[in-house]
Amino acid sequence: MLYAGVSRRNINPPTGVDLTGYAGRMSGCVGIHDDLYTKALVLSDGNMTSAVVTLDLLGLDSSSVRELREQINKLAGIPPTNILVAASHTHSGPATQLLRACGTCDQEYVMSMLGKAVDAVCEAREFMQPVIFRVGRALTDLAVNRRYPMVTNSLPPKMEKAVIDPEVLVWNFMLNNGDVLATIFNYACHAVVMDRDNLMVSADWPGAAAREIEGRLGGQAMFIQGCCGNLNPRWRGTFEDVERSGKLVADSVLQAISQMVSAKDTKLDVDREVLNLPLDVPSSEELNDYLMEIQKRLDEVSTSGADKEWLEAMKDWADSALTALNHGQTTTAFEVQRFSVGNNHIIALPGEVFVEYALNLKSEFTGLLVGGYANGNIGYVPTAAAFSEGGYEVETAYKLYANFKLTPDCEKQILDSARRLLTRTI
Repeated sequence: MLYAGVSRRNINPPTGVDLTGYAGRMSGCVGIHDDLYTKALVLSDGNMTSAVVTLDLLGLDSSSVRELREQINKLAGIPPTNILVAASHTHSGPATQLLRACGTCDQEYVMSMLGKAVDAVCEAREFMQPVIFRVGRALTDLAVNRRYPMVTNSLPPKMEKAVIDPEVLVWNFMLNNGDVLATIFNYACHAVVMDRDNLMVSADWPGAAAREIEGRLGGQAMFIQGCCGNLNPRWRGTFEDVERSGKLVADSVLQAISQMVSAKDTKLDVDREVLNLPLDVPSSEELNDYLMEIQKRLDEVSTSGADKEWLEAMKDWADSALTALNHGQTTTAFEVQRFSVGNNHIIALPGEVFVEYALNLKSEFTGLLVGGYANGNIGYVPTAAAFSEGGYEVETAYKLYANFKLTPDCEKQILDSARRLLTRTI
């Protein structure tokens, strides 16, 4: 028999805390449009206890995930390796990890937020009930591929590359009386309906979808973002668009639930591999030349503003990269986690993973739920093919997150690791 408990905590930041996800915002947040939450689902099959923690945030770094897992282990008795931590990737939430030029973390808020997440898990652990586990899927088309628009000026449509992942995967936990306790839903689409001119706190479209699901279905709705590194929503700009986008996905979740089947096998199993992905490390000469160029441009900027902030961020990146080079950094840690209930599996990946990763794995493993921004966020994880094509996700974004960019070899290593973890359960 499977047992489950749920809980949540509000994690709204104080007014004035920096928002993150966009460069060039002119101030911290000025108010709350809609609430941010951390939500917890604790599961037990009598032999193993595991937990899913979701957060309406852009992402967490590895040190915050480690602290969260250690505190949950200490206070709730759940092993750190049995905990899945997933961020929704809203770009209208507070800064919670290093993202140069995109807001500064308020450490007091970060520690408070992590404490609330731990509290939610402890409460969920305390009030567990027998549940029926059901799974389902539906389709939707909120996402568009931002790297390959269907029509680019007079160029022919790049239909073969404009891929999205249309699947909405749903895990549902129902009490014996028929009431819904929890619904996990997964779809791949950046939470960027609201742009950088927005200074109001918002969970963006995933929050709107969760509210719609809870209002129509009951229970606690928890979102695991998909592999959306190259996917954006088709509607952008207003809070009306946020609600419209969230309702579109929620409608698909309700459609999936209407067609659900109960899982016969509810044995819990969690496994992981921590890879050391190779990095493309420039020479000290290249970095020093870049620093000189950035410093020259900084000297020419007479007033503060977005341009100066960006240049200072690039100088900080180059300084950090030089330090990392001198310390011999050539790899970065990357956790691939499998979280399973019976024959239903989640593969959790810690970054802005391109959609092709999920599509490749789903073509081999039916019903697989693949999540990004999970158990950390190292930045963009492009496909091998994308490296030769370039673009923001390949050439620029890594300077906001880290020291060095990944190499094309990373795609094969990540996919092979996920395949090993999944094959070990079959």
